[in-house]
Amino acid sequence: TPMPEIEQPGAGNSAFMLDPQGYPNEFPVKIWVTELDSDLVTPAPAKQRIWLESPDKRTHSEQFQQCILALFTDVHFTRVIVRPFGIRMAPPPRHLRKIVSIDHHIWFHQSVDPRRPILVDTECKQLGAGRGVVQSEMYAHDRRLVATVVQEGRVEIDPHVRLPSPKL
Repeated sequence: TPMPEIEQPGAGNSAFMLDPQGYPNEFPVKIWVTELDSDLVTPAPAKQRIWLESPDKRTHSEQFQQCILALFTDVHFTRVIVRPFGIRMAPPPRHLRKIVSIDHHIWFHQSVDPRRPILVDTECKQLGAGRGVVQSEMYAHDRRLVATVVQEGRVEIDPHVRLPSPKL
C-alpha cells in the first residue's frame, strides 16, 4: 500500500500539531494530530491520520524497536471507532462508559526507527453493536510501509444517551 501524500509534522505548512494532551501516565510518545479531541463535537468519518515519534533518542535493537512500535499501536487507534458519533476521548464525556481493545494483531513488514516520525493511517471499516474493527498502516518517515495493525474495540455508551447517526 503506498503512503498517502501527506506532509510530515514540522514541515513548514503542515496541518499537524503536537497534541498537548499527550498520552496518560507519561507514555513515551510524541503525537501529532490534525485536530484535538476537544475540538471533536460533531460526527466525523471513521478515519484518522496521526504521526508518532519516540522522544527516547537512544539506539535500540530491532526487536526492541518492534516493542516500541507495538506500544505505539495502542495510541489513538480505538478512538477512531467513536468518531462517527461525535464522541471525543479527552476529556471523556460522562456517557462514554468504556472503550477497550478486545483483539489486536500486528504484522511487521520492515524495520523502522521509532525515533523518526511514523505516519499512522487508520480507518474503522466495520462498526456495529458496540464493536468496531480498526485497520492501520504504519509508514516510516521515508514512506516505507513498516507495519499493518488490525484491532477490534468495544465501546460502551450510556443507553439513555441518544447519539447522532453514525457517519460511515
